Amino acid sequence: MVADVRTVFSPADPHIRQIDPWRDGRAVANLLEASFRDEAMGDDGVRLIHALRNYSLLDALALGGATGFVWIEDGQLIANASVQRNYTRRDTWIIGNVATQPAYRNRGIGRAVVEACIRYAASRGARYIALQADVNNSPALHLYEKLGFRRLGEVTHYLRPAKLNLLGDAPSRRARKARWSDRAAVWALAQRHIPEPFTFAEPFDANLYRLGLRWSLLNSLNGNAQQWRVMDADRRGALLGAVRTRATFEGSYHHLEVLPGAGATVEDVLQLIASGLHRLGDYASKPIYAAHARIDETPHAALQAAGFRPTRTLVHMRLALDECEG
Repeated sequence: MVADVRTVFSPADPHIRQIDPWRDGRAVANLLEASFRDEAMGDDGVRLIHALRNYSLLDALALGGATGFVWIEDGQLIANASVQRNYTRRDTWIIGNVATQPAYRNRGIGRAVVEACIRYAASRGARYIALQADVNNSPALHLYEKLGFRRLGEVTHYLRPAKLNLLGDAPSRRARKARWSDRAAVWALAQRHIPEPFTFAEPFDANLYRLGLRWSLLNSLNGNAQQWRVMDADRRGALLGAVRTRATFEGSYHHLEVLPGAGATVEDVLQLIASGLHRLGDYASKPIYAAHARIDETPHAALQAAGFRPTRTLVHMRLALDECEG
């Protein structure tokens, strides 16, 4: 399928053309909003739709190398798929925002715009193409598997309502603010919970997990929005777990990420989460977003016990172009 596309790219079907945000922005925004109305849309999705509806030179700069392909028929924009390079993996491109108007589904249109994205990325030297699909969207999963994508794992996304009470009256005494000396232990926890397969369809910024001068300076410049708290294990220098919180001043949600160690219990993780919640309690009341790969069920049990409600589970998938050529 992709053996002949590492040259100059042009869409194979006359109905398909590369997106022109100035011309197509509002129609794509309407399509995405209608297609994903029943899904919890994060801040990135909200910002994208706003940018498409109000496209400007600043948006053009912000989107960088992101592009996509649309299907035009009967004078209407019928389908869309976006593609952009994973900025943390230069050999990987990410496909997203795949949507087709309901009246035109089951005609292969969605497949056609996805294939256009694959060919475009391949023509620019991509080694891998990655994407995410809802675990309950069987037609999409079937399509991607027919195109050669392989499942890498699943990530469940959660929201905790803004008005939900904190856990307990005070943060756990066992959890403390992280120090630079915790750098290696925190990085080890990050590698445990975010292994390489989960870095293809979702850019992984290692700097968020490497405590030190760089992290502290960047955090200070951003108003100290982030904080790491950790729980010591019995063994000196080891951690039972860590929790990262990020307060947002303009976004819809605060963020919490918990990384328990191998020996942590649900109660241990609950104490870490409580510590993070109390820290976020110092900021304006907002829902709190969390996401976790389905590698270890302990953090999932603790998140739900702490009032986080699962909103969706996404399957991470990857297409290796070298295998397609072979």
